[in-house]
Amino acid sequence: MASPNIANKQLISASNVTFERSGQALLKDINLSIASGMITVLLGHNGAGKTLLMQVMHGLLMPSSGTISSIGRTGQKMVFQKPVMLRRTAGQYFDFICPDCPAHIKQDWFHKAGLTGRTATPSRLLSGGEQQKLSLISVLATQPKLLFLDEPCANLDFEAIDFVEAELLAARETGMTIIMSSHSRHQAQKLADYIILMRRGRIAEYAEKEAFFLSPESDAGKEYLSYS
Repeated sequence: MASPNIANKQLISASNVTFERSGQALLKDINLSIASGMITVLLGHNGAGKTLLMQVMHGLLMPSSGTISSIGRTGQKMVFQKPVMLRRTAGQYFDFICPDCPAHIKQDWFHKAGLTGRTATPSRLLSGGEQQKLSLISVLATQPKLLFLDEPCANLDFEAIDFVEAELLAARETGMTIIMSSHSRHQAQKLADYIILMRRGRIAEYAEKEAFFLSPESDAGKEYLSYS
């Protein structure tokens, strides 16, 4: 499998990584380098290994073999598709994630996310979409160097999706590196600089966005685009 040439600007890499559970290899022979300051989108059908790969690269799970080289946990964050809401109000949740964030910045984020007036609401009583937005803006406010996102728009309406996509593009302009999974071909075409196609726990193709969507090299890529 050919990989894009991103030498001299990689932020995180995996070398010969596998991950096994109950004797079954769920990730196999993962070798990749992620470009700094870019958005890399993981595509693939359910169960292909997208979320698991991000968890291993983020350090939440240890690989069974191989190595991950990165900036360390302090410079990176991950937002899950179904974020865990703490026993705090929405405002307190934001403060917990971003404790040094000035009050006016917090207010701006709540306004942009359409959560004005919800700071005193228990976070567990927010809708699924509101919880997703709260989790995302809290992490974006910390300005991590590396951000992992697991289906960040899965529970959102069209207006909220537009908000999230705009903020991710703005974050990339500040130099943030974003690795995200998505089931949306349209979203990948809009946001991605690079595409990683996962299939059965392996990287089936890793390419620049334009190359992948115009002329995928792998049979798996051609098949995915024919059905997506």
